[in-house]
Amino acid sequence: MLKAILFDLDNTLIDFLSFKQETAKAVATELKRHGWKLSEKETYDKIFKIYQEKGIEYQKTFADLVYGEKYEGNEAEKLQQAAIIAYSRKKYLMLKPYDGVIEMLKELKKKYKLAVLTDAPRNKAWQRLVLAGLENYFDEVGTYHDTKEHKPSKTPFLRMCERLNVEPSKCLFVGDNPSRDIKGAKEVGMKTAWAKYGHVGQYIGYSEPNKKDEKLADFVLEKLGELPKKVESNA
Repeated sequence: MLKAILFDLDNTLIDFLSFKQETAKAVATELKRHGWKLSEKETYDKIFKIYQEKGIEYQKTFADLVYGEKYEGNEAEKLQQAAIIAYSRKKYLMLKPYDGVIEMLKELKKKYKLAVLTDAPRNKAWQRLVLAGLENYFDEVGTYHDTKEHKPSKTPFLRMCERLNVEPSKCLFVGDNPSRDIKGAKEVGMKTAWAKYGHVGQYIGYSEPNKKDEKLADFVLEKLGELPKKVESNA
């Protein structure tokens, strides 16, 4: 009998791709306003190249961007701070859950323990949860800092089961990345749901999932709103 549902965060509960796209556009527009020499499209592409090379959680994206274009001294600092401020302003507007997430969580919380298990750093995960209005719906929140291991390592999944006091076989994991979320959850004995609606492959440095991993999922979600019925039919 199913007792707990665990969710990945980015591109499973939160529309993370749109957030990253819109903040990159905002930065490109603001830099151009401050005399930046590249076009907005060139700037946007360079931001995503940095994400691809150094990871989506990289903390010096705009420093790399500015100094990579050979700006120095006060001019470099002006541009870097303009980029950070534009990013931050847009972030507060864009970090939101997919439609129907809160209603779905309220419904599921009546029957199951709920948790988030993300590879994001602890501060970033909680910032996103609070901005999205999701911070109070989960019994546990697991982040990279809890185990210092990324999915598909078994350790984060097993640690979360311990915290929930639920056996892996009584858990369902919902995630958008087959090679991290689905593979890792399956290897510890969890049921799995692939959030296909949020899957975006290599868009910001995530490796393209193995097609075999996609087939590991017990069921596929074309829309997040399908989850409650899928849970009931697969519990």
